[in-house]
Amino acid sequence: MEHTGSEKPRVLIVDDVEGQRFILRNIIMEMGCQPVLAESGAQALKIFPRCAPQVVLLDVAMPQMDGYAVCRALKEDPQAKDVPVLFVSGFEDEGEIVRGFEAGGADIVRKPFIPEVVKARVGLQLELAAARRELAGKTA
Repeated sequence: MEHTGSEKPRVLIVDDVEGQRFILRNIIMEMGCQPVLAESGAQALKIFPRCAPQVVLLDVAMPQMDGYAVCRALKEDPQAKDVPVLFVSGFEDEGEIVRGFEAGGADIVRKPFIPEVVKARVGLQLELAAARRELAGKTA
């Protein structure tokens, strides 16, 4: 899903590992989207209202505040609750995947990243979000 124009969809990328953030940033930029980077859960929650992303890519394993806690906090915020969260994880354990969905996650992106998979999953969430906004506008 390529996006052009002045109003590029924003994707908040939250990962404590700089290299991971930059890999995801490059993939998101290739999609024609605007990446916004955060290196911690606390920083992500602080900048979320200013950047108003359409999708969040959220690392699971981070110090201080893990991805599950960040997702739960986002889902409790009226401004953020409808924004899809895609967990980024290297975990193979099905229990960890289920835990992500229980926290409010919409999908998971596995490490190491396959750019085409990241683009497909993020693109799908952007399309679903746009469809929800369109439906909400028709019923309002």
